[in-house]
Amino acid sequence: MKISLTTLGFFLVSLSGQAQAQTSAPPPTIDLKLFEQSQVDRSKGCSVVLWQANRDPEKDKFAYIFHETFNMKTQARQPAKIKIGDAIVPLTRVATGGKTTGSNLFEYQLYKMPAADEFVVLQLKLAPEEGEAIDVDDGTLSIIMKGKSVFRATVKGNAGCFTPAASETKSPPVKAVPANSAPAKRSEVPPITNNDMAGMFERYPVKAQSVPRKMTQEAAKKFGCETATMRGAVTGFQLSEESAIWQIPCGDYGDKKSAVFALVYLTDPAAQYEFLPFKFPKGENRGLGDHAMMAPSWDMKARTVTSVNTEGNGKDCGTVERHRVTEEGGFKLVELRSRLMCDGKSVGAENFPVIFKAK
Repeated sequence: MKISLTTLGFFLVSLSGQAQAQTSAPPPTIDLKLFEQSQVDRSKGCSVVLWQANRDPEKDKFAYIFHETFNMKTQARQPAKIKIGDAIVPLTRVATGGKTTGSNLFEYQLYKMPAADEFVVLQLKLAPEEGEAIDVDDGTLSIIMKGKSVFRATVKGNAGCFTPAASETKSPPVKAVPANSAPAKRSEVPPITNNDMAGMFERYPVKAQSVPRKMTQEAAKKFGCETATMRGAVTGFQLSEESAIWQIPCGDYGDKKSAVFALVYLTDPAAQYEFLPFKFPKGENRGLGDHAMMAPSWDMKARTVTSVNTEGNGKDCGTVERHRVTEEGGFKLVELRSRLMCDGKSVGAENFPVIFKAK
């Protein structure tokens, strides 16, 4: 059934109100889980997959949220699936809206869950068609269940037909598990963050024993961070229930210190982390390299971090850079000011010429 965007939007809002207006007490949350790579086989046939936006299905063991197969000739859809708790829940597409693609993928799609009046809504930003595969650049998966809070997760994905020879995202073979082996711990499957609840972005102190030695050793080797300085206070910035950015002291310059930043998956920091780079416009040089930031200063409300790296008398030359935390947990340059000539004239860092400003 094809429906208008207005109708689909009204449907989502009205169901959301019904789900949350049943009681004055906070309703229970939906325990949406990620599929393991081996549970999503794309090596044959045609399929649509969505994964959690801040994960990489080629690297992360758990990334996929939504999987649906379809027939390329007839465009008939097989029941899609999501995972709630330990149960795999089948979904049937019942309505579509907005722009479409060659894979019969729409900007807006409505799926019915097995229980009455329970639905999944996809709101997707589709990339321009290039070849047979269709990419989902951004989107939201919303789950509406009776008596529970509406759940929203930010997603990316793609749709296309794959063969064993051409598949770039083929799942690895499933390893045989001995019959007497212990069952996998439930904690291995990280919970998906409800984006309505994840607008927290809070600062918190990270306990020293929580910082893996492997992480500090890598920072010392790759970025020249000083071991003694890294023993200082590490600050966390919560992105969701499962991920955070850690600010780790790196170099001591007397009156100020530099820091490096790591995106950490809190379920297992030692196994899942990556140091975050800071990107400058082409032709502009960062004096501290690609990963360190001098004396970072945060605006928590705007989710931006600013670095003032001056030379000379501290007011006549240097750079000022401001970056915003992205939804995926990286940094995007917002503004760059630079004055390279150290002539002794005090102009103030805030008055350095603007080299770059995000639109």
